[in-house]
Amino acid sequence: MKKAILLLAAVALAACQNHVAIEVEVANQTDVARNAETIELCWKQLTTINPQLKAENIVVKSAEGEEIPSQVIYRGESEPQALIFQASVEGGDETLFTIEEGIRAEYEQQAFGRQVPERYDDYAWENNLCAYRLYGPALETSPEKLITPGIDVWVKCTEKLVINEWYASGDYHHNYGDGMDCYKVGRTLGGGASVPMVEGKFWPMEHNYATCTTLDNGPIRTSVKLDYVAWDVNGTPVSLVKIITLDANQRFNRMENIYEGEFDELPIAAGFVRHDVKGTEAGDGWLAMVEAVSDSKQPEVDGDIYQAVVLPGAELHADLLGHSLAVKATKSGEKLTYYSASGWSQGGVENMEEWVETIKEQAASIESPLQVTLR
Repeated sequence: MKKAILLLAAVALAACQNHVAIEVEVANQTDVARNAETIELCWKQLTTINPQLKAENIVVKSAEGEEIPSQVIYRGESEPQALIFQASVEGGDETLFTIEEGIRAEYEQQAFGRQVPERYDDYAWENNLCAYRLYGPALETSPEKLITPGIDVWVKCTEKLVINEWYASGDYHHNYGDGMDCYKVGRTLGGGASVPMVEGKFWPMEHNYATCTTLDNGPIRTSVKLDYVAWDVNGTPVSLVKIITLDANQRFNRMENIYEGEFDELPIAAGFVRHDVKGTEAGDGWLAMVEAVSDSKQPEVDGDIYQAVVLPGAELHADLLGHSLAVKATKSGEKLTYYSASGWSQGGVENMEEWVETIKEQAASIESPLQVTLR
């Protein structure tokens, strides 16, 4: 009888250990409502609390007990590094989530990116709000022979993912109801790239990206690591590693740039090229612009593109070298992080006032991130 009781106690204890629920309190300490902001939790911390959690069985539930989409983040590694999900919290409020073992649902993919070898090694990425691409090595030997640091902006008026469909059709410069590519890049920064700026001029890379590695790919986050071979910057060889991250329901890309070379500090200019500009605004560490679509035969029909860059502590230039720029020095091997975004007058951005509010929300999230407590 004593052995049977001990066995039952052991089974009960094991069952309890196998179903440890982790409460996650998310608090908004600002007055600004935070909408679909990504919460990122350290994987090791979660599995220390509950060792039974695995990538295939981890489930996030709302305060009402409903499962919500989540994603295990690998950052290009073989083992999980983090868990992410999204939270909306009113200003000065807080909400609770629960992490436990369970059967994960099939979540709709809202963020995606890939290399496009069938189109000269483009790298394209998107979420449910916006889409982008930049250029790879094959383009250098194409008939176009384009070498540029610039990022191309694709405008969308649909929440579905369009990259594969548009490339398959080969006809994405006309709006058939979902959006289009109506943005001119050329040898500029395009919409959100960065380059060294020394002695009053740009020093762009001499080749397009050399290699690209998709680090994570939906359903919530897509991220890519791009390597650029060293090029001459005012007599100094400088290389670049660029990590771009885009989360669902957000217009801002997180741009992490690591410049390396024999320099103490190197001024970096991040921003967007100016075309037919209709208005600009600036605030603490951010720049905003609206302009007519730049690669269209009917700009009055195809509408306006909105751009933004957020770089806290940067020197701002609304109009310099044909660009709107945020300039900040970085040290060799250090990570310079800024945020760039785009919007479309036919795809969810009504006017400059609304666009500025979106930028202010992003700036607030950088300065005062949501506070997360596990218990």
